[in-house]
Amino acid sequence: MPGKNKFEKLGLFYILALSGIALSIVISQFLVQNYIGKQQDDSRVINVAGRQRMLSQKISKLALQVGSTDSAELRQKAEELKVTLRLWTTSHQGLQKGNQELGLKGENSKEVKTMYQSIEPHYQAMVTNTEKLIRHVQTGVQTDQVLISECIRAILSHEGRFLTGMDRIVFQYDDEARHKVTLLSRTEIVLLVVSLAIILLELIFIFRPLARSVRKTVAELVESEGSSKKMAGEMSKLYEALVKSYQDLEAVNIKPPAPRALVDIDFKGNVIKVSRLLNEIMGYDPGSAPNNFLDLLLDSGYSKDFVKGMIKMVANGQKWTGEIRLVNSEGDFCWLEIFVVPVSLGKGKNSHVKIIARDITEMKEAKMRSREINREKIEKRVREQQYRSVLILEGQEEERKRLSRELHDGIGQMLTALKLSLESITPSSSTHTKNRLEETRELMKKILREVRRVSFNLTPSSLSDFGIVPAVKQFCKEVSELSTTQVVFENKTRFINRLENHVENNLYRIVQEAVNNAIKYARANTIRVTFEHNTNSLNILIEDDGKGFDHEKLKRNGYFRQAGHGIFNMKERAAFINGSFDLKTKPNQGTKVSINLPLD
Repeated sequence: MPGKNKFEKLGLFYILALSGIALSIVISQFLVQNYIGKQQDDSRVINVAGRQRMLSQKISKLALQVGSTDSAELRQKAEELKVTLRLWTTSHQGLQKGNQELGLKGENSKEVKTMYQSIEPHYQAMVTNTEKLIRHVQTGVQTDQVLISECIRAILSHEGRFLTGMDRIVFQYDDEARHKVTLLSRTEIVLLVVSLAIILLELIFIFRPLARSVRKTVAELVESEGSSKKMAGEMSKLYEALVKSYQDLEAVNIKPPAPRALVDIDFKGNVIKVSRLLNEIMGYDPGSAPNNFLDLLLDSGYSKDFVKGMIKMVANGQKWTGEIRLVNSEGDFCWLEIFVVPVSLGKGKNSHVKIIARDITEMKEAKMRSREINREKIEKRVREQQYRSVLILEGQEEERKRLSRELHDGIGQMLTALKLSLESITPSSSTHTKNRLEETRELMKKILREVRRVSFNLTPSSLSDFGIVPAVKQFCKEVSELSTTQVVFENKTRFINRLENHVENNLYRIVQEAVNNAIKYARANTIRVTFEHNTNSLNILIEDDGKGFDHEKLKRNGYFRQAGHGIFNMKERAAFINGSFDLKTKPNQGTKVSINLPLD
């Protein structure tokens, strides 16, 4: 409970830290977007202000042309002067008070307003004289050159001062825009520093304590594994006695009958011929046997995939041998050892399938009765040691599950969020800062990928839920995705049985150890994991195309008698579940690891 509270407290700190990063990102984006909008406004204002200088000069130029133009073009020049004056006055008012059509908001600083006030008399004088000049030309019957000359002198005398004032205004607009850019840049740097500081604090106060907790848990696992190895050594002697006792008990005098023809079927399962043996075993009346043998298997609890796989093997010319359990007409179980053989009736004739079987129900029941009668006496000697060993192994698995959950749900999720936070940070224009951020992002991706790999290797949920075959298949798929090595899984005989929990756990750990050794030490490009079974045993083969090693030399040196390495651990686990372990390898010729497990 204290550890849980500590983890929840760290999670709360992490949420607060992420909230700080998110807030800084939101503020940064708000400022950037706001600046982009203002920058567009500033550029428009500077453009219109600069155009005012050009329009004032154009007004002076047109006024001079009106004064020197003959009567034929006088009205045309006056009209052009009128249009120019209208645009000039509209822009001048828009710069100060805003104009939606021109895209001007009229938001000026105190300095700009003062500058506009200083040029206002010159502006008004130019407007008044230009309007007077236009009215005289457009309404007068005869032109008064004296009046025209006075208006032109007034316009020219005020134009220079207006231009000087507008220059100052344009420069002020430009200075204010640069100041905004500088302020935004500084703000962005401050927010970047805040975000990086928060990430640093997370690394110091959140991830470092979590890393210490993980290291402590791993150390406890290692210590627990050492204890379990010691217990396994003590248990092995007791289990040898147990196995010998079982073998003596199972050496009963009941001999199974000779195999006989059971039924002939086609490749769809339809019954062609029924023997008397099937009626005797299943309790059928003559003529009441089912029309499809595959339906009988499905009714007895076998899956469609298992039935289809069996028929597919036989259709490809292969034999299938195994033990099946059927439910007879009275609802009782009966055990059959069957041999499914494809038969060809000759050239031009259709092939069919012959099923040969023998009834092993009595032998199975005798073995089970013998085990039940003597189990209490035999297991009394090992119960205490077994209980302690099971507790240690279960404790190891629970620690692996807990550590896997913390890595995946805790650290994994935090690292994912931290990676997203790093990717969302907009770096400044500094090349060094950009490079360091990019390196940090790549490092975070590698750390996240490694955490996911470690989390999956600690404990797969599919092992307890679905059994050894789906768990190993998923393991091979995950390893292929998380590494550059291709790991191929093949279930040749479609093995579907569930085994005891400790047997499945140890088989999975052996496969895991063998595959990891092939990747880490053999540097293999391809690893193949194969399951194959018959009525008596399950064989698991792990082979790779790696560099291999001199097995005989290490064996002579006594290397494999030492604890602490993968091969020793695999041999110990195989012995613990009464299985046999075999390893074949040569330098530059790959490695083959074989585990044979009795199924009786």
